Amino acid sequence: MVLNRHAFRVEYEGTAYCGFQLQPDQPTIQKAIETAFFALYQSDVRIVGSGRTDSGVHAAGQVFHADVPENIPCHKLGKALNSHLPEDIRITGVSQVNRTFHARYDAVSRHYTYRIFNGVSVLKRRFVWQIFQPLDINAMNHCLSFIKGEHDFTSFCLSQTETDHKICDIQAAEWQVKGPELLFSIRANRFLHAMVRSLVGTMVDVGKGRYTVYDFENILHKVTHGSGAVTAPAKGLVLEEVIYNPQITWQWSGVAQC
Repeated sequence: MVLNRHAFRVEYEGTAYCGFQLQPDQPTIQKAIETAFFALYQSDVRIVGSGRTDSGVHAAGQVFHADVPENIPCHKLGKALNSHLPEDIRITGVSQVNRTFHARYDAVSRHYTYRIFNGVSVLKRRFVWQIFQPLDINAMNHCLSFIKGEHDFTSFCLSQTETDHKICDIQAAEWQVKGPELLFSIRANRFLHAMVRSLVGTMVDVGKGRYTVYDFENILHKVTHGSGAVTAPAKGLVLEEVIYNPQITWQWSGVAQC
């Protein structure tokens, strides 16, 4: 059987899942997608994601690759997979790629956003961190001057993070106020386990006045676990996009053109 490598873009709501990566006896995004592949081909297909997302984290543009039989063209493959996926997971892009393409190792950066809602919202409750007090956005933006560029983010990841080193290159980061919402946007070459949530949670404590901007700087420079970082809830975090060079041209897109 001839197998061709394909890249897939997937959108999901992470509320009901224990993250992207397979875990024994737990619902995960990878398990749901591989189950859909089995229903389609009646054989096992292993997928490789661009990276992990934690339990409860969402994605608008996660990317994975898989080697699949050549009998279904791209413009039908995404629709066929979606017919076997639950409603909170959808393939939104499919493209045949070079056999050497690797969703994780070929990615040059990842872009995440985190949303905070100042108030109460039933409709947004699964996608924002609801905070019921004013935050000092200027102080929170001041914190960003310490993290841009290359730094060791040991202080802002979980102790069980498995990696050769904990240096990440923060290429862009910004807090914006949009009505009652605060939107944090960050792009980097890589992220550590729970790193974005730890940065957000600690900056929120700066915004609340519990920490100063220089407390935040000191936590970063301690480069130790348990240095005082605070982890924000998972539900406000979204993996927006995975960037490649050259970027993937999607031969099929699940986004309708008006």
